[in-house]
Amino acid sequence: MKRFLTVSAYQACLGAVLIICAIASVLWSWHWPLVGDASLMHYVVFLMHHGSIPYRNIVDVNLPGSYLAEAAAMRIFGWGSLAWRIYDLVLLLIGIGACVQIAKRKSIFGGIFAGIFFLLLHVQDGLAQLGQRDLLIAVLLVCSYVVLYYAQERPRSGLVIFLYGLLVGATVMIKPFFLPLALILILLSAKRARERGLSTGYHISFGFFGLILPSSLAIFWLWSHGALSAFFDALRTLIPFHASLGHKTFAYLLTHSTAPIMPLCILWIALWIWRRRPLDLEQIELLIGAAVALLAYVLQGKGYPYHRYPLLMLLLLLMGMDFAEGLTQRRWIKGFSVLALAYACFFMAPRAAWMAQSFQAATPFEDALAQKLQEQKINLSGNVQCLDTFGGCINTLYNLRVVQATDFLYDCYLFEPDNNKAVERYRAAFWKAYQQAHPEIVVLTSQYCFGPDNFKKLDAWPQLRDDLSHSYTQLTEWHPTQPQHWWARREMPSQFRIYIRKQSSN
Repeated sequence: MKRFLTVSAYQACLGAVLIICAIASVLWSWHWPLVGDASLMHYVVFLMHHGSIPYRNIVDVNLPGSYLAEAAAMRIFGWGSLAWRIYDLVLLLIGIGACVQIAKRKSIFGGIFAGIFFLLLHVQDGLAQLGQRDLLIAVLLVCSYVVLYYAQERPRSGLVIFLYGLLVGATVMIKPFFLPLALILILLSAKRARERGLSTGYHISFGFFGLILPSSLAIFWLWSHGALSAFFDALRTLIPFHASLGHKTFAYLLTHSTAPIMPLCILWIALWIWRRRPLDLEQIELLIGAAVALLAYVLQGKGYPYHRYPLLMLLLLLMGMDFAEGLTQRRWIKGFSVLALAYACFFMAPRAAWMAQSFQAATPFEDALAQKLQEQKINLSGNVQCLDTFGGCINTLYNLRVVQATDFLYDCYLFEPDNNKAVERYRAAFWKAYQQAHPEIVVLTSQYCFGPDNFKKLDAWPQLRDDLSHSYTQLTEWHPTQPQHWWARREMPSQFRIYIRKQSSN
């Protein structure tokens, strides 16, 4: 009894520290603005409300689930930055609840540790990571594990394994990487069903039906909006081309895949080796999920912080359960687990919370561009074209609720080498839309997706450069005077130029 109380008291102390850090980080980040990928995805939904359809009109490289999830979140929570902050927090709370549900058979504290520690790591990543697609994928995955374990305990229920397939199928509709995981785990759960004398065909059929249902509905939605052929065309051309750009080295990807929790990973692996205990089916399934998540991170190749969210959540869940169980083991294992959890909760967690406090919510680029655009004596909707991706121009148009002149949101592919068919097609389609729209204002940013940040990107496409020179007058060129602090490093915002069509300036 005394030993139990001692372990419980230590877990309560650690849990209290984590909760305090989590509350502090949420409060410090409560008024963060809507920036980064979320603003781009919001703008796609905004354009959809004005009659544009992804792939048919809006040229984009995201899968349909990204838009549908974003649209659903905006309908439920609202369109502003605070609404998105609440959505992000709701996702994290659901993830914490799922981690607790998975871990409770071994240690509720292990689930609390995993979920709250993930929340802190997520907020530590900064403003641009709020509500990311991979965060939604991570939460859907841990929820799917809750359902999977329930299905394995009660294999007669086809509805439960159907729900498991449905949850993972929803992630496939956003990014396809976890389709193999679903297939493997449905087969593993069918094996357990067979051991209990049940039909594996019945079990597998329900799981596969749930898995393909979200994608089937997305395909039907695209077909009903006349965008199916355009979607398959993007799958063959632009999406593979985008996937090939901006790759980091394998060594970079491997070292950064678990960088925020690398010390904990080392301690956990050491504990796992020294204990030499056989893995149960649930641990094997979580490890398979982590392996697939690592593969997904490497295959995406770009090394963005949010790409590792599914991996971090699954690893933290495994670590949390093992360290919590280690507190009840023999002396040296208990001491090792005490030190590992103390390092995580008394050093890493407060540091993550403090980093959230240090970030600044200022948006100098967006503020300056909005002011310059509003000074023009024309109706902005339908008359402004951004040559930008994530520098802040699209975000500014979203904040102003201005419909862009064309449905081309990215300039990444305009300034890549022109000996590529995807680039040629993208340029041709953009040029046609650009000439038809006849925008009164063009905003050129120095931001370039996969190259140095400067205006020289325009030289890669002389046709567009010459048109701006002949048909437009440069109104202004804005340069930032101080860096912005949206994540671990301070960075100077991008610059922008505003061009006015010559007949409009006369």
